[in-house]
Amino acid sequence: MTLKIKEIPAPILDHPTIKPILTDETITERKNKLLAHMMENDISTLVIYADKEHGSNFEYLAGFIPRFEEALLVMTISGEMSYILGNENANKASKARLSGKGIKCPIFSLPNQPMSETTPLVAYLEEANWDFSGQVGLVGWKLLPEVMRATFDIPMMIVEAIMEMVDKEKLVNATGMMIDPVDGVRTTNNANEIVHYEYGASLASDNLLRAMDALAIGVSEQEVGHLLQSNGQYPTIVTIAAFGERFEKANLYPTHRQLKEGDKVALTVAYKGGLSSRCGYAVETVEQLEQRDSGYLEEVVIPYMSAYFKWLETIKIGINGHDFYEQFEASYPKSKYGWHLCPGHLVADEEWLSSPFYSGSKAFVKSGMIFQIDFIPSQTGHQGVSAESTIVMADEALRLELKRDYPEFWQRVEKRRDYIVNELGISLSDEILPLASTVGYLRPMFLNKELVIVK
Repeated sequence: MTLKIKEIPAPILDHPTIKPILTDETITERKNKLLAHMMENDISTLVIYADKEHGSNFEYLAGFIPRFEEALLVMTISGEMSYILGNENANKASKARLSGKGIKCPIFSLPNQPMSETTPLVAYLEEANWDFSGQVGLVGWKLLPEVMRATFDIPMMIVEAIMEMVDKEKLVNATGMMIDPVDGVRTTNNANEIVHYEYGASLASDNLLRAMDALAIGVSEQEVGHLLQSNGQYPTIVTIAAFGERFEKANLYPTHRQLKEGDKVALTVAYKGGLSSRCGYAVETVEQLEQRDSGYLEEVVIPYMSAYFKWLETIKIGINGHDFYEQFEASYPKSKYGWHLCPGHLVADEEWLSSPFYSGSKAFVKSGMIFQIDFIPSQTGHQGVSAESTIVMADEALRLELKRDYPEFWQRVEKRRDYIVNELGISLSDEILPLASTVGYLRPMFLNKELVIVK
């Protein structure tokens, strides 16, 4: 694949001003999908754990996370819901998207809040509705290796309390029912969910574009970081606006440090639905770039963008995750370019849900899957490069539904596709719907706002 640097117009800022809300029909569909999986796996009660960082499986049904506390959602095969919540979230049970029994559990509260000195955790759990006719599935947040499938990635105090109610042999790790790329219920999205998540993906993209446009000698990390976060939305990762060497004194956050010519630059922001990221150098010309990092353009940027464009031109509904991984690795070998995670992953309420792309994967790319184009090269002696962004796969039926029910969304998608095809030169199948205007867009010299890598 031959790439070049060309002067082209920048993508447009196209973030929708109104945040689409998930419909009652979507929430009911989610519940029914999960109940069907429970039936197939002989699970009569499902227990979903949540805290601030790991609340998305809980939020999938409840509509909220427990913020700074912990929580459990207990759902029986008959559809009964129980919400076990701490002191400051107990009043949220009545607000849940799916009605259920609210149980106040002070043990899930913050340190030194009022807690009974004599009431054990199991007493609060017993107030919930349970069905012990089948297995009891525990849902954490990560997919563990096969040798650890009898392990539960939730606090031991909760597991021990549940074991006082049910035999250990009846407990199963059920996280995969939610997020396994083979058949997890959260790995595909309907039209309403796609439009809901586009809000965050496009917000991240627009904010990144504004931050890139603001890069100038003397601007501070904090000024640029302020542009990355907006609308009061909750970031799903730590926002990055870093100039020069990162992680000095273990710092992760933007500081007062001002941009100097030749500085390394890293920008990243993510909201529910997707992340946007760019990294490179604060220079204006190819000559300056070569002086700052000899070979960076030819050895790092061009191979990365070639792999990125090929990623977009290769992915399709029905392709096996193992096959996609092998094709990607053959054209962009990890031994040479140093990427070590996987070539892309699924996105939802969290920035990283799971990924179908790994050696030996039995998962297939499906309509409704939202993907983060995410692979991170690490080449000795060079700065990294990144152009992360978000797309969704949609078959003809889903495309027609989106076009019919969400015409403004569809207009944005068409304009984004037109830019990718006609300005960047990428062959894009009808199945790929960009959820942000900056998909495939990379300025190799951050202080030059016109020159872009194109095919």
